[in-house]
Amino acid sequence: MGDFFATKLIGENIWSIDGPSNDLMHLVVGSQKAMLVDTGMGIGDLAGVVKSLTSLPVMVVNTHGHPDHAGGNSNFDEIWLPERDESIRQVMCSEEFRLGDLKVFIGEGDPRYKKLADGVVRSKPFKSHYLEPGECFDLGDRVFEILEIPGHTPGSICLLNAKEKLLFSGDSIVATPVWLYLKHSLPLRTYYDALKRIEAKCDSFDTIFPGHQPTPLGRENLMDLIACAEEILSKPGIGEPTTTFAGQGLFWVHGKGNIIYNPENVN
Repeated sequence: MGDFFATKLIGENIWSIDGPSNDLMHLVVGSQKAMLVDTGMGIGDLAGVVKSLTSLPVMVVNTHGHPDHAGGNSNFDEIWLPERDESIRQVMCSEEFRLGDLKVFIGEGDPRYKKLADGVVRSKPFKSHYLEPGECFDLGDRVFEILEIPGHTPGSICLLNAKEKLLFSGDSIVATPVWLYLKHSLPLRTYYDALKRIEAKCDSFDTIFPGHQPTPLGRENLMDLIACAEEILSKPGIGEPTTTFAGQGLFWVHGKGNIIYNPENVN
């Protein structure tokens, strides 16, 4: 099932792995271990793709519990994930939920649908480890620190390598719209405060690897998201109504930063 994925070397021993449903994973290879950031929608043999890129032991980390980031967890025996997103993951990463997402996102009438639906990985138990803020993963010559960034989901995290100035940001810092209009999204102010805490560490990174293409990004994406959130906070209700397959919200843009938010969940 490797034909579901496209891989590309985008940094020093850093691979992007594009999945078939707008899902994006990153593989970081160290001297002793590798780290897979997110597992995508759970379509196809992601574990096989990872093995084709490295023979090292692989730590698998979820940046949050959404099905396009943790849906492929059953490809693996052991996962590190945010505890506060565990209930979201259990519901949204089920086979039924992921198939439902495919029907909405792609459509049963699309010629690709049957192939993707047939490739959905069946759920199976795996060993879970809950992430702790400040916890570090040592890959031998590369160390990544867990940073909390709640907002998009309650448990969203980033992974910082200050020595190499790398930040893996999940869906919290992306070039595509940040979704803050979901029922389980936290208030926009909570997200803004988290962005400001990340900004306080901005001297520690200059390259950002997000949860959706394009990847990588620069620090200007973070700064524009902060400005975007500030403008919404100063004038709640600004923006144009927009609808996605996941619901409705208001869409606001500042430079490279754009947010879809719930006007009733700002402060």
